[in-house]
Amino acid sequence: MIKMKPITNPMLVGAMELLKAENTPEHRKLVMEEIMHAKFLSPVMIDPVPVPDENGITKVTPDSKIQLPMLSTADGSHFFMAFTDIQELQKWKMEQNQQVFGFDFKDYVGMVNAENSVSRGVIINPFGHNLMIPKEVIAGMGPKKPTE
Repeated sequence: MIKMKPITNPMLVGAMELLKAENTPEHRKLVMEEIMHAKFLSPVMIDPVPVPDENGITKVTPDSKIQLPMLSTADGSHFFMAFTDIQELQKWKMEQNQQVFGFDFKDYVGMVNAENSVSRGVIINPFGHNLMIPKEVIAGMGPKKPTE
């Protein structure tokens, strides 16, 4: 049986605490460095819903459709949610048998920067630290386009 190591980000959480206590360029830089090294949890909706095999392993089939629920703000903007650990994820409306994926921040960068994306950015721990990384910041983090 495969044992998955739980996703935790104590250094990022500590850096976000520092930033909350004192918003300085050094603390913002530290948070961004930790974000780039972090792995995040995100709730997903998979259709068709995957079923565990006889070994308890759940596999997503190539024809599955995967959607990430977004957080909507009062002004109608949509943001991807990124959680530093299971405790932060559980502050969201966890449903029974909720499917969860692990993503690197570069995965979110790709999704936010995608041509058809409606996302205005990413919110890390939206029901805790509530750290918003807007699309304008993320736009500069994607793959560089070749110059003409």
